[in-house]
Amino acid sequence: MESSHTKDIDFSFLLNDDSEAVFSKLDYLLKDGVHLQKFGSQVGFFEYLEKYSKELRNYYQILFGVTLEWKGEGLGKYYYLDYHSKERSKLPEAHKTTFKNDVLIIGFIIYKVIFFDGNIELNSIALLKKKITLDYEEYEEGLLRLIAKSTDGGGKLSEDDVQIDKVVDRTLSQFKKIGWVELKGDYLETLPSIHRLLYVYEDVIRDMKNIITKYK
Repeated sequence: MESSHTKDIDFSFLLNDDSEAVFSKLDYLLKDGVHLQKFGSQVGFFEYLEKYSKELRNYYQILFGVTLEWKGEGLGKYYYLDYHSKERSKLPEAHKTTFKNDVLIIGFIIYKVIFFDGNIELNSIALLKKKITLDYEEYEEGLLRLIAKSTDGGGKLSEDDVQIDKVVDRTLSQFKKIGWVELKGDYLETLPSIHRLLYVYEDVIRDMKNIITKYK
């Protein structure tokens, strides 16, 4: 006699034609920390996730000890594997995307500049860098100290804004890799999944200037 738990373990969806075409690529993306939404080349993966979200949640929970999560609604909806929520995830460490502290710091500032400070239409990387420089001009020394402290620089300060620009570039590159932004030349487009930063770090983002001030 099957238990209710046994009935939940049904991976037969993997034998369907659409799984054969989509699942293997989707699996790699999710395990590499990519967030998937209804955008560009992700549309097919998103539609597959919409169709099999319950089955896939069971699959990743039972086999890998991680949770398939989704947030948002409509065009703002996105999916991801929340492997950080489990202390003993069975996913190999190589798949676990983590950000260095300097990238997180600049990520918080990018989010604040665009979404909290009313620059939602900002779509130029060069203008974003200029905006960060202007908005944080009086906090620049503290920001540089905070960045230096969070890297292997031993707290050594850069002499100008080049260091900040480099971290902005590195941050956007890593955000693109996990599906939070779209980049093309100087063009920047934020995607719905970037709001995961807000879910996890809202208090820090809102208090960034006060945090940086402590390092002046």
